[in-house]
Amino acid sequence: MSTTTDAVESSETSRRRQPLARGIELLTYMVESPKDAHGVRELAGRLDVSPSTAHRLITDLEKLGLVRRAEVGTSYRLGLEFLRLAWLTTDRYPSQELALGVLHELVSETGESAFSSLYNEQRRSMMFTTAVESPHPLRYTLPLQQWLPLHGGASGLAILAYTPDEVQREVAYGPLTKLTPDTVTDPESLLERLAEIRRDGYAITHSERIEGAVAIAAPVFGLTPGSVAGAAGISIPEFRFDQSKTLELAHAVRRAADRISANISGQRLDA
Repeated sequence: MSTTTDAVESSETSRRRQPLARGIELLTYMVESPKDAHGVRELAGRLDVSPSTAHRLITDLEKLGLVRRAEVGTSYRLGLEFLRLAWLTTDRYPSQELALGVLHELVSETGESAFSSLYNEQRRSMMFTTAVESPHPLRYTLPLQQWLPLHGGASGLAILAYTPDEVQREVAYGPLTKLTPDTVTDPESLLERLAEIRRDGYAITHSERIEGAVAIAAPVFGLTPGSVAGAAGISIPEFRFDQSKTLELAHAVRRAADRISANISGQRLDA
């Protein structure tokens, strides 16, 4: 019994020594949660700390204006200072603006829905951030602002193919969820696929994230040379996909991805 108690106390002590990380984790949870307000015990359970530790974190964040008490009860909401900082960040770093104009032009050029995504290195995940819909009445709507695995779908594969070898192997030999019956979940097959994507400069998938959808995507690079930041691409209902136009569409997607990369780095590309 004493060994278990000592382990719990040691874990708790370790957590208390990381108040900044725990505070950020708490704010992240509040931002991503669909709920508007959160109780201390709920937050403590989420962070796996005691209610007293969670209350100390909330009190510190409340002093900074990053959280505030809800109008009713003893729960807490995001504070006005947090919202102010979020608005300032959005205005100063409008990531969607870096891609939006390019995606509109990609839709005009291809006639299909276009998208861009971001890569999170720590999560080993990607998120669709911007989409411009096709004028066609039948099209596929992508899940925006949700963290998604890299191994399913053209966007994730285009990103994964340009990560370091150790990251590719970590993902390939980790849990590979079968998002659809056509999702590639064999590690060696996935690694071979990534090598092909890197050779070609783009990824193409058929029903690997969304059944009945074809997607073509190319990597978008960040400020550090060679560092993949996300991807850009198009999605097409399978019945409308013309195999003979694959290279034409892929070149259009690669040009769009290159332009978004240039927007991020501040470089200019020739028209």
